Amino acid sequence: MGKGQVGMNGIWTACLVGIGGSIGTLLRYGVSRSAAAKLKPGYYGTLTVNLAGSFAMGMLIGTHLEQTDFAAYAFSGIGILGGLTTYSTLNVQKADLSAKGAKGTLRTYIAATYIGGFGLTAIGVALGNLMNT
Repeated sequence: MGKGQVGMNGIWTACLVGIGGSIGTLLRYGVSRSAAAKLKPGYYGTLTVNLAGSFAMGMLIGTHLEQTDFAAYAFSGIGILGGLTTYSTLNVQKADLSAKGAKGTLRTYIAATYIGGFGLTAIGVALGNLMNT
């Protein structure tokens, strides 16, 4: 196969990522709608999916799924978790909080997202490593 061509494995993997991404996006939408129905600010839903996604990705990393079953990793890690988590919405919400002058909420949101995300990823990796032994 020549350079730049995508074989069946590449097409199959792209389909798995797309299907997984659709599932993750629908999950994110459901969490956001649930937060809105409970009259929570939009950033509650975004924080929830980003922290959950950080933990789940840590688990995938810890179990070495990318090396042992790339198709499953492409579907679940790149696809589902990629669709579930959202960096763009996070940044829009940070800009909105800043424009509203909600500095305390903004600082808490940033800390919860980045410190919490890093911590939950590390915990997920550790648990994944335990599961892998």
